[in-house]
Amino acid sequence: MSGWARVASGLGRVASSGANRISHGILSNDPQSALSRASRHLPELVESMIVKSGGAAVVQKQSSYVDRQQPEDISRNETRSTSNDAIAVGTSGADASVSQKDISSPLIHQSASQHESSKDIPSNPKSESETAEYITTYDDEDEKNHLPEGSAVPSTRISRAFGFASLGAGLALGTAAEFARRTLGGSSSNNNNGSLVLSNDANAQRLSDSLRRMRGAAMKLGQMLSIQDESIAPPALTNALVQVRKGAEAMPTHQLMQQLNDQWGDQDKWKERIDVEERPFAAASIGQVHRATLLTSGDQKKVAVKVQYPGVANSIESDLSNLSMLVKASGLSPPGLFLDNVIRVGREELKVECDYRREAENHRRFEQLISSDSGLVKDRFVVPDVIEEFSTDRILVTAYVRGGTIDKVIDLDQDERNRIGKAIMRLTMLELFVWRFMQTDPNWGNFLYDVRTRTTYLIDFGAARDYDEDFVRGYLNIVKANADQDEKALFDESIRMGFLTGEENSIMLEAHKLSGYCLGEPFQSYEPYNFKTSRITSRISEHGAVFLKHRLTPPPEEVYTLHRKLAGAYNLCIKIGAIISCRDLLDEVIEHFETKDRSL
Repeated sequence: MSGWARVASGLGRVASSGANRISHGILSNDPQSALSRASRHLPELVESMIVKSGGAAVVQKQSSYVDRQQPEDISRNETRSTSNDAIAVGTSGADASVSQKDISSPLIHQSASQHESSKDIPSNPKSESETAEYITTYDDEDEKNHLPEGSAVPSTRISRAFGFASLGAGLALGTAAEFARRTLGGSSSNNNNGSLVLSNDANAQRLSDSLRRMRGAAMKLGQMLSIQDESIAPPALTNALVQVRKGAEAMPTHQLMQQLNDQWGDQDKWKERIDVEERPFAAASIGQVHRATLLTSGDQKKVAVKVQYPGVANSIESDLSNLSMLVKASGLSPPGLFLDNVIRVGREELKVECDYRREAENHRRFEQLISSDSGLVKDRFVVPDVIEEFSTDRILVTAYVRGGTIDKVIDLDQDERNRIGKAIMRLTMLELFVWRFMQTDPNWGNFLYDVRTRTTYLIDFGAARDYDEDFVRGYLNIVKANADQDEKALFDESIRMGFLTGEENSIMLEAHKLSGYCLGEPFQSYEPYNFKTSRITSRISEHGAVFLKHRLTPPPEEVYTLHRKLAGAYNLCIKIGAIISCRDLLDEVIEHFETKDRSL
């Protein structure tokens, strides 16, 4: 079982004590007693969460975030989130998911079940004119669509603690019902409440709905869970969490206006300068995005306005504390997971993503880097402008662009897919090895492709980070050793960088070597590499269980974000069926360092 699958299972263990008591009441034909016990467990869970989050142990009567389900909203959100509508600012990773395999392995680990499927590659791609007509029609229709208004974002520690507690209580009741159903039905295949908790549709839907309503760090957990391989996560959970990955509920209009007024000042004055659509067209874990028109420009320029949810930035600590408590209380965190490191890196990453001024600076930095590279300019890679006048700590405004998410290019001819795939692989290599500044969010929605102009727009730079030159040089040595299948060079550099201690057993060393060689496969030869048939990410992930069991030291901190991005680049090439040579890309970055060293 993978790391985040264990987190999910841990929710069941935390609730299992109460579920056992409730189940016994049902099985003993004493439903009144069972319900009485259930009602007693909710306050205990609530109080426990509130104490952990530093609030007073007082809970006002309110609706549970779990039970306030709006199926019609969920349906519309799911349909809406797959649109080709384009936006110049990202939605904080609505689709970006990190499996624990990614961040716990010294090499790339990401489930391939969501992306690595040859059936996605059409045998008879649409012609360019047919594709252009399809996307144009889709875009025009999509201009009329907006997300429905959802529940208010819980913005205080107490309200968020109540959300976690309500979720725990709901899962306990659902687990008890499932346990009773299986026992009364004579099934003995699985009597473990920890595994029962997310194996039924009702509980999986409870988790999905609750995380979408809470947003913030809680929803980030759901996005991590949503990319698990179906062989690891129960099918009911896999299906329900697809909604979590696609997006959050939109916050109510009154919360939106409060955020806009807090950041922009007097409403009557800012409305004279910008016309913001009240309903967003995209919503994610940290914020939601609206179309708007600048009234101060002569041509009434269209822009995209990303608005952060209230309280999200201030709830990171309490959310992650509650999540950490659930995992540790379950006893299901394996030694090789190094949970404290994962939580610490996640905490820092979320804090950075909530700083929209920093994201605007990242945005401008990438715009300069990309526009100064002749190869990327030739491949029509563009970063839209930041609109400084309206961007603040909690609002980011950029130029609005049109196009579909990059994975939609599977409908184009092989040459165009190869061009895009190679450009994205080259961009990834430049970010890490040349610029040492990488946008680490692998969300495909951060690459928008306009089929009319064959332009690729890059957006959402909240998760960008710098890398130290010593780390980058060492990692380049590891990539080259993997490509050349040089075992000695691989182990020597892995020990020097801290991937290994030198005391690992033969099982761990073999897994490290084989997953590394797999990582270096695309760079082994100058011949075109067929990502579609390679199964590269799933073959790398096969070693995840060994790492969790036998690893003696956590990987370098930089790897937690780096491998997520590399896995995303590989999976995108798989998705679009790219068949490209990559060895020349490795040669380019090696030459960069050799030239730099000669000049010293």
